[in-house]
Amino acid sequence: MSDSDAKTRKPAQLKRLVLVLAVVAVLWGAATLARMLLPPAPLILARESLEVGQFDLAIEHYRRHLAKYPDDWGVHSELGLVLSEVDRPQALAEFRKVPSDSEAYLDARRQIVGICLATERFDAAERTLLELTELAPNDWWPQLTLAELHFRQRRPGAALPYAKRSSELNPEHVAAHYLNAEILDDLQRPAEMIAPLLKVLDLELDNYAAHLNLSYAYSEAGQGERCQEEAEWCLARNPNDIHAYRFLALSLRDQGNREEAMETIQQALTLAPYDLECRLVEGELLLFDRRDEEALKNLEPLYEHYQNDRRLAALLARAAASAGRTEKAERYREQVQKLSGR
Repeated sequence: MSDSDAKTRKPAQLKRLVLVLAVVAVLWGAATLARMLLPPAPLILARESLEVGQFDLAIEHYRRHLAKYPDDWGVHSELGLVLSEVDRPQALAEFRKVPSDSEAYLDARRQIVGICLATERFDAAERTLLELTELAPNDWWPQLTLAELHFRQRRPGAALPYAKRSSELNPEHVAAHYLNAEILDDLQRPAEMIAPLLKVLDLELDNYAAHLNLSYAYSEAGQGERCQEEAEWCLARNPNDIHAYRFLALSLRDQGNREEAMETIQQALTLAPYDLECRLVEGELLLFDRRDEEALKNLEPLYEHYQNDRRLAALLARAAASAGRTEKAERYREQVQKLSGR
């Protein structure tokens, strides 16, 4: 090829390159103009509507998007969340559309649980939670929620394994340890409450409820000194807590300090003269001191409201018998037998 041929060819190549670039620029401009003229996609409009609180409009745009992309399961979940604010049955229907092989499935199941609990569909909530414990065995949330559900339904025996598993999976979660303690109390195993309550205090040293319940648990476990420490800790922060006064009185009684115990329970009764639990402690202390008539006098006004409390009837029977009130003692004994036979 001669030098003249090369010189002739270069301008021709340059012209073609310029022409290609011009065509690309025209096409890009046309696409940009089209995007400017076309309305935004429904999904964008849905999210923009949510930002300004237009739920009905957002739902309409979500449905338009899903009409075109019915397998967009993440958006089904988004729509379910919006519907849960305005139409829970429709929200449930939307979440239930998400298939089990979708990445959005587990979250959809969790949302179903929340709606079922809020609408008291407890059987459906339980079924879904059991499914979640199988699909995600290392997830603490369904374990804890299932334990809370059983506990609310007064099924502490069923609740305890899930509460324990939840606290194992998430040992930093205070509520899980506290729920373990509450369940053990319902199972009448108060001494076992101590361990989970101590874990609560490891995480939240100043958790008042944990200190108060520890005082109770120590009292039931026969650890009077520790019961006293916890009760005094509570009273230093809340001098009007009648429960703390009662636990303190019990600890003093168990340590043989009956006079101090009586003074302490009297402080509680100054705050709450008709508190049954405090009156029962006072009654026991009075009977121990052989102040039978006084015990009877203080306990009898409660009987009208607490006839079905076996402890009160039994204490009244003892007080009446010790005071020589034979007929009254027999009447209260009959009530104790009646309540015992239930």
